[in-house]
Amino acid sequence: MMYKHEEFPRYVRTAGKVTILTATVGLFVFFMTWMFDFGAAELSKVQAQDSATTTLTVLNTPPEFTLNAYEVTDSSTSTPTNSGDVMQWAAIGTDSNSAPYFLLICSNNASPTANAALDSFSLGTEPPECDGSAIQWGVSAATVSGAVATVSTTTEEGGQFAEKQEWYAWVCDDDPTSPRCNNYSVTGPTSTVASSSPWHMNYRPQLINFYNDGGVDPLATLTFYSTSSDPDVVDDDVNDDFIYILVCSTNSNYSSSTNTCTTELGSSTIGVYSNASTSITIPAPMQDQGYAAYAYIFDEHGHTATGSPFYAPYVVNNVPPYVAGGDIDLYGDAGIGSNLVLSVEGGETPSSTIDFKVTDNNSCEKAGGGDEIVSFGLSVFRSSIGTTTCDGSGTNYDPNNCYDSGVSSAVWDLQCTATTTCSGPSQDNIEYTCTFPLWFVADPTDAGSVLFSADNWSAGVYGVDDDFATGTMATTSNAKELNGYAAIDIAAADIAYGQLEPGSDTGTLIATSTLINVGNTGLDQDIEGESMCNTFSLSSLCKGSATSTIDANNQWFGTSTAFSYGVAPALQLSSTTVQEIETNAFKSTSTSSPVQKDTYWGIGVPSGITYAGSYTGLNTFYAVASEDLWN
Repeated sequence: MMYKHEEFPRYVRTAGKVTILTATVGLFVFFMTWMFDFGAAELSKVQAQDSATTTLTVLNTPPEFTLNAYEVTDSSTSTPTNSGDVMQWAAIGTDSNSAPYFLLICSNNASPTANAALDSFSLGTEPPECDGSAIQWGVSAATVSGAVATVSTTTEEGGQFAEKQEWYAWVCDDDPTSPRCNNYSVTGPTSTVASSSPWHMNYRPQLINFYNDGGVDPLATLTFYSTSSDPDVVDDDVNDDFIYILVCSTNSNYSSSTNTCTTELGSSTIGVYSNASTSITIPAPMQDQGYAAYAYIFDEHGHTATGSPFYAPYVVNNVPPYVAGGDIDLYGDAGIGSNLVLSVEGGETPSSTIDFKVTDNNSCEKAGGGDEIVSFGLSVFRSSIGTTTCDGSGTNYDPNNCYDSGVSSAVWDLQCTATTTCSGPSQDNIEYTCTFPLWFVADPTDAGSVLFSADNWSAGVYGVDDDFATGTMATTSNAKELNGYAAIDIAAADIAYGQLEPGSDTGTLIATSTLINVGNTGLDQDIEGESMCNTFSLSSLCKGSATSTIDANNQWFGTSTAFSYGVAPALQLSSTTVQEIETNAFKSTSTSSPVQKDTYWGIGVPSGITYAGSYTGLNTFYAVASEDLWN
């Protein structure tokens, strides 16, 4: 402070009269004034050297993305999120205050609301919310700054979930004083990658009905049909999703993740837009009954339809058994591959055999247990007769050419035995072997047969099941010949010449022997004979005495009584050389009345014979198949 001393006189002049009191008071005032100014200056000097508190409020800054939000699993038109599955997003946010943050996913870009925690000790407890105009797809749990935050939502059909929806991501904190979200939302790593907005939801296909075109036979085609469709229409592309059908025999092991089942009956491999179907071939054997079928419809994204599974059983029809020609073996008593033969004169030759297998595409075991294959019919016949005539009914049984199981065993003694047993529904056949006799009249078909060399002998078999379904008679692929069998019997034991004197003969052929054709050919005879004497026996032939033996060549034979003794065409008997006579006996066709044919005989008694009495000899007849004239 400056003070001016020249002003003081003015104070004196102003005072007027100056007294000692006045001077003293003025001096006191001056002193006090000076002290005040000086002290004030000094006090100000001391205050400027002290400390002062400074205050400032720093505003909260929002977290920011350090890794933009993205779809954890790309959700696009080609890989949409199936309804009912979880849609998930992830991102990394960083908060400058190292506070926890939230990842918020909204359906539009309207600014969300960040909520404040109660205090700094409650950070991470108040998640943000999307604007009221937006659908909130989800908000993460509080996440440490710099760590990955994830948001999940479980999709469902209808409601807020459309087939295509946008998404916008924010990162927010819950600062107690000034909670904030980042200034701009993000919609993915970039706008061009698949994991960016929008995301797509795939609706389930729809299954309304399921049916099939059964009943169907084993080895035939069964088709499963559905009334089905897919509701998805993406970007105005009608019929966007293909659908498929899977049919299973149970409903307990379908996998919705792989769209498979361990009991699959059939499935489609080519997608359709509606009404998926599939066809299968029914396996064999398969028992005739109803079977369960469950349909599952799924789309090209593996999403299973509502209504799945749909149940529609199918029926496998009963089919008659069958026999394959290659499964029939016909053979004679010499074993497989051998021709049929006869060996019993005028009777039945046993031991011919037929082996066969009856197959049933419904299995050898019927549903519920028991035999599916219960019977069969068979016939053995000369080939030109065929199964149309020799059909197993017994109507046309003929011992010459048709042996038929339809007749009683008293007529034809067919003996059959099953050589295999049924082990269960996976087995489809039973094998049999049958032995049978053939009558002596059975027609021969070998090369020497006059009538039937162009034929052979065949066998036909059909099967019968438990529902009395009868299969078609099959004919063996292994036909065999029946060999010719020439056999002869002589009706009378004696050729009686009567009485003659030595030196005389019968003149014509007067005695008779009767041939019986007991084989299956037309018949001629080879004949030879022994001399006659009064001591003849099979063990002791005649000794050739000139006076008591009539040599064999004294006998002549022929086919007519008009033939003269000793003159052709009569034939002279020989004891050393057989003579064939063209008897031309027809082939026998009746088992009870075989063909018979007479041979006529004459004899001459040499003049040197002196022994009078009964003479005996033996003539032998051999069967010879005739070259023609069998009937």
